Amino acid sequence: MQRKFCEGFLFFPIRRLRQYGSFIFKQYSSKSGVKTVLNAQPEIFDFNGYYAAELARRIGNTAMPQASKLMQKLETLYAVSRDDMNNSPVLFVEFNEKIISYYRDLNIYQSVVLENLEAEVKPALKKKVEDRVIRQFSPDHHNSLRGLMKSFIKQSNSTASFLQKCINSNNNFSDICADKKMQELIAGIRELALTQQQLVALLQHWEGQQILNGRQVYYN
Repeated sequence: MQRKFCEGFLFFPIRRLRQYGSFIFKQYSSKSGVKTVLNAQPEIFDFNGYYAAELARRIGNTAMPQASKLMQKLETLYAVSRDDMNNSPVLFVEFNEKIISYYRDLNIYQSVVLENLEAEVKPALKKKVEDRVIRQFSPDHHNSLRGLMKSFIKQSNSTASFLQKCINSNNNFSDICADKKMQELIAGIRELALTQQQLVALLQHWEGQQILNGRQVYYN
């Protein structure tokens, strides 16, 4: 560690350096009490562990349950609309296509993005985390995840707007749209989209903290 501290200097900057744990200091007296002071220093804040824990908590406690409930509501709505589609197939084609498309995208998003991200952050929750675990959460990886999340948020908002338009217009969807379950479905889609926005913000803050920490290590 002393050698690492002195890298870049053309001369040895400070003589009689001492190392204690992760600290380097110069001891002027054998009874200076420096080690006692260093032992009293609080542990360094593990921001990687913090953001990993927050992502795991919000995915496990909020995002995944929301996605599962939403899929059930979509299945119920599709079953009802499919029965009505037999009586008026032309009018219900676009409606059912929208429902099927969003259901498919939600299913893929849940398994590919949410479940994978939840599995990825778990190793970072351990007390002793290997460097390779942290390195996988690079800026490129953060950007890729945020891109997928933003795309799903856009799809969710588009679907919610379409369903709301069905409620507001006068057509043969009236029986379905008047059902309380339709309003609950729209609310569920918007809630899930909001949760994804929060996950995007967490990833953004995590990346920002990594960049800041990298600069601090460089300047130190």
